[in-house]
Amino acid sequence: MTRAYPAALQMALFVTAALIAAPAPAGTAATRSRQPVALAFRRDGSRLYVANARSGTLSVVDPRTSSVVAEHDVGRGLADLAPLAHGPRILAVDRAGDALLLLDVGGSSAHVVARLDVSPDPVRIVIAPDGSACAVASTDSRRLTFIEIKQVDGDVALTTTRALDLPFSPRLMVALGGWTKLVLTDAYGGKTAVVDLETFTTDSVHALPAHNIRGLVLAPDGQTLVLAHQVLRRLARTSFEDVHWGSLLSNHLRVLKVDAVLTARSDADLLRGSRLLDLGNTGNGAGDPAAVAFDHQGGIAVALAGVDEVALGRSPTARLHPVGVGRRPTALAVQPNGSSLYVADTLDDTISIIDLTTGLWRGKIALGPRPDPTLAERGERLFSSARLSHDGWMSCQSCHTDGHTNGLLSDTLGDESYGAPKRVPSLLGVSATGPWAWNGSIERLEDQVRKSVETTMQGKTPSDEQVAALTAYLRSLPPPRPLASLEHNEAASRGRALFEARKCAECHAPPAYTAIGRYDVGLDDAVGNRRFNPPSLLGVGRREPYFHDGRAATLEDVFVKHRHPQDTEWTAEEATDLAGYLRTL
Repeated sequence: MTRAYPAALQMALFVTAALIAAPAPAGTAATRSRQPVALAFRRDGSRLYVANARSGTLSVVDPRTSSVVAEHDVGRGLADLAPLAHGPRILAVDRAGDALLLLDVGGSSAHVVARLDVSPDPVRIVIAPDGSACAVASTDSRRLTFIEIKQVDGDVALTTTRALDLPFSPRLMVALGGWTKLVLTDAYGGKTAVVDLETFTTDSVHALPAHNIRGLVLAPDGQTLVLAHQVLRRLARTSFEDVHWGSLLSNHLRVLKVDAVLTARSDADLLRGSRLLDLGNTGNGAGDPAAVAFDHQGGIAVALAGVDEVALGRSPTARLHPVGVGRRPTALAVQPNGSSLYVADTLDDTISIIDLTTGLWRGKIALGPRPDPTLAERGERLFSSARLSHDGWMSCQSCHTDGHTNGLLSDTLGDESYGAPKRVPSLLGVSATGPWAWNGSIERLEDQVRKSVETTMQGKTPSDEQVAALTAYLRSLPPPRPLASLEHNEAASRGRALFEARKCAECHAPPAYTAIGRYDVGLDDAVGNRRFNPPSLLGVGRREPYFHDGRAATLEDVFVKHRHPQDTEWTAEEATDLAGYLRTL
């Protein structure tokens, strides 16, 4: 990517930006970490609403003065915002509270007027054009919740109409054909799905050569979808050469034809007529692309969350130039008059402003005073920074999205050799699953962190302080939520009895459902290794595929097809029951 503006103009506008950058809101603003993750303008452009993930607050920004005019405690941890078509109302997704909130946002005020429980871990909302319905995607529970939005005597009522279970963990959504189809993308891997909003059924599911899909938008022409994602290649190695040239992990925009998305069956080629566009190049890897937005002239903006930049261009296929912003930009909003782009700098608690006429940074708005970061919070910043890697190609977040896994294989030195790519492990609850690495060769989590930075990311040797911070962040990651409940689940109850009778706990002992040491599980890897450290079974229902090389597509395949452990015979019914129990862990 190359910059498109003269150096003299850049310097002049940088000085101007430094003069207009807004201070933190004065006086009564609480000192706390906010972490802005979603932005939404009032339709007349007079207010910008900011959803804060860490504090659960809604910040209200006046774009005319570039200042925060109010901050309201509305939820536990917000994830998304969507204004209603009529009236001063906005819907907010409370991820930490597993709820959808209806907010009245007249003037600079904001208060909750309705609250609706939805499936656990809601992350995104999309509203029908006429404002009569919406859908909420929940990642951990792998579910869509459909909600009716009804006007009742001048008020608004929210009612759940139905829910749809999905074969993967959804995150991003776009409605197509008015309100007839919904396209969803995987929160971790590369799966996509098309849902029929008239029948509430899944039309198709596809697997793209992608992961960490963090941007999805319908182009202004209505004919193409643009995705921002990464590509991890199992045949490449984590050697300096493969990292340097972008052969191991690269960052892209994928442009898909809408008609191909809507008409392709699950066994058809979704990539027909699509284009794969590079975001990074040698020397500037453009790590961790995130949100994507179009301006009123069809120009595109892509948040590069790992390198603290936003890339701008006249179209998805044009050459893009980077603009520096705050730490970890994750959300974008174009001002209704088209003059400026607002950027949520998640880990700086600021909103950056980019002038769309010049393509340069104008300044930033501080959302409020912040406490000094804890050691774990400093580790979080490092975990999501691609600058920790060689040339900024990747961060820890690239493969361990939100601390979880992309489900792909990578040929690292985690097993002390190249030639046998291993499945990327989840880091949720990692503090209780030592020793680390697939062969259990790492006794200290600090040593695993240092080795990953040096040999997987090919970064500079991290300082002791950086290692301590990263380790503190990893130790703060909670165990994953189970995919299912054991309560009133007869099949899972039978599966628990099988788990106990077959002594599965000898290698997967509670409470972490793992064991210290290495075991011969009867499966060779590509270089002849047979002894592996048992992974934790916590959250295993959301961690397909299985085994070190992903050879088992489902939990049922682990037992029926691969007869785990070592030549154990299972009936189909036993495999179903045992898999059902494992999904409750």
